[in-house]
Amino acid sequence: MISFCCPSRGRPELAKRLIDTATETQKYDTEFLFYLNDDDKKLEEYKDLLNEKHYTVGPNQSTCYSWNLMCEKASHDIVMLMGDDVKVHTHNWDKKIIHEFNKYEDKILMVVPNDGRSNKLARTRALNQERYFNSDIPILIDDEPFGAPHFALHKNWINTVGYLAPPLFWHWFVDTWTQTVARKLNRCLFLPGVEFKAKKITDDTGRAVRENLNIQGRDNYVWSKVNDRHLNADVTALRNVLKN
Repeated sequence: MISFCCPSRGRPELAKRLIDTATETQKYDTEFLFYLNDDDKKLEEYKDLLNEKHYTVGPNQSTCYSWNLMCEKASHDIVMLMGDDVKVHTHNWDKKIIHEFNKYEDKILMVVPNDGRSNKLARTRALNQERYFNSDIPILIDDEPFGAPHFALHKNWINTVGYLAPPLFWHWFVDTWTQTVARKLNRCLFLPGVEFKAKKITDDTGRAVRENLNIQGRDNYVWSKVNDRHLNADVTALRNVLKN
């Protein structure tokens, strides 16, 4: 089964929608782990809409830190890094994701559902491989970077590198880092037939990670300094698992 890790602020109705769309389409039982801020003006609305077991309340902090804290609470072996703007469309989405991990004994795999922003790449790859884009056939992405803002990892991966979201960053480059590592291992799997529709929302929460404290500029600077040496350390650690 799968655990969703999702920081959320100012969007209680979206958090509820994520739970509803995931549970309406799931095969098994999904665990929902939302991190909420104690200074959120809509905190009481969250508490009215969500079951207490689904959330943790703490200070306003970096998104990466919140993702990782929720990952440490996860009780299932497959963990998904999520945003609260996601709507799950595909029936038995969890069964399909679990099925892909079960193909690999070591479970070292990044699984990326189709959020609608990777359509161009997916269509190109599907045609190159003589596959239909709207099929359920997964596509291994090895040479081209692509958007993967929501993804699943097994705890074998997480325990090897020590985190779900690279803690060097505040918010940005998490998916870029992880799918770059996965592509170097030839373990980045895109599922065109599993739809997790998402749309960036430019509300106060969305603006905060773009404008407050120059978070985007800061993370871009960090990426430029660490993406080679430190990222390759993750690749090496995971390769050792594959060899063994």
